Amino acid sequence: MSGCEGLRKKFTRKKKAAVKMPRIYQVKKYEKKPSPELYNKHYAYWLNWQSELLKVLGQNRKKDTRCIEEVISNLKDMQNILVPEMAEKLQPHIDKMWKVRDVIVEGNLSQYNKSYVEMTVSREYRYIRDQFSYKHVKDHLKTSFEDESEETK
Repeated sequence: MSGCEGLRKKFTRKKKAAVKMPRIYQVKKYEKKPSPELYNKHYAYWLNWQSELLKVLGQNRKKDTRCIEEVISNLKDMQNILVPEMAEKLQPHIDKMWKVRDVIVEGNLSQYNKSYVEMTVSREYRYIRDQFSYKHVKDHLKTSFEDESEETK
């Protein structure tokens, strides 16, 4: 009954586990400075996400949520690059986008709410596009991110 299966298992070579080489990451200091290119990048991202939101509003809740989250994120990034006086001027528009986000995330996009969101988003789109384009804020960009952290201490 027992056979020689156990005996064969006992004397058969076992495969050796492959030894994985550990990954070594070289950490180096990364200096990120506010620059016109960085502002333009976030401005372009904001412009595209905001126009995408206007195009697809009401078709897909997940897409609407993703668009509004990206819009707010890029507005915050633009705000971080601006000097405090200009950043304060952008804050009310970010707050309005947060209100729009709340309506979208709640998911009850009735005809009234959809009209409100479309109107608010298009109004903010026009205003921010006109008032916070690079040509209007090029003299109001920070020179470094450390300036802000030193002021808050």
